[in-house]
Amino acid sequence: MQCVFAVGLAVGFAVPASSADIELPAIVVQGQVSKPPDIVLKDREERSPDVHWPTALSIRWSEIFAHNAIDINASCATVWNHLIQAYLWSQWCPDVGKVKVSNNDGSRTLRMNTRFTWSGFDLGLDTIALPAFQVDPPFASKVNEFVPESRLGWVSYTTAVTPWGPLCDAYHNWLLTPTSANKCHVVLEAVATGLGARHARGVYPEIAHMSHQRWLEDLKRASENHG
Repeated sequence: MQCVFAVGLAVGFAVPASSADIELPAIVVQGQVSKPPDIVLKDREERSPDVHWPTALSIRWSEIFAHNAIDINASCATVWNHLIQAYLWSQWCPDVGKVKVSNNDGSRTLRMNTRFTWSGFDLGLDTIALPAFQVDPPFASKVNEFVPESRLGWVSYTTAVTPWGPLCDAYHNWLLTPTSANKCHVVLEAVATGLGARHARGVYPEIAHMSHQRWLEDLKRASENHG
């Protein structure tokens, strides 16, 4: 039985050829190898045509662009009140703080031309080790667009300046659209440029998109709870 088994193996299995005897088909590579688009490029493609931008702002050439949207089960009036009461942002969005609003009459709500400072989370600026600025630099901002219960936009820049220019210049745009009596569609878009934006694009391009999504989700909870 053992001899028969051995013969069967010899007959049923051929000895493989050496690698030198096997001719492989040619492989032709055409085109250029490129990385898949990051979240910044994807967000640019999804930008809302209804959002207003300053004419001097280049969205195409800015290092960071973020598009986020959410549906909130509350009226746009309720959502709007949470947005313009900037001094209360930290109560419902812990990632935003140190808000100081400057109006001539002492009011602390945002309106057209209001100037305010705040600290945010958009670009992770505290990860840049430069002697020219302190950790968690505030943004100095001015409201450029204000349409009650509809549009809110402000320009921002960091108070820190590096040898290469401002650490970051940015613009935030909010667009509120009622979809029913107690439902509001909110779009938040932002653009940023400068050393901080270049740093974020290189090491963490998703940071603005992800942080803005948290901002919208916190706004949704606050508005739906009327808190």
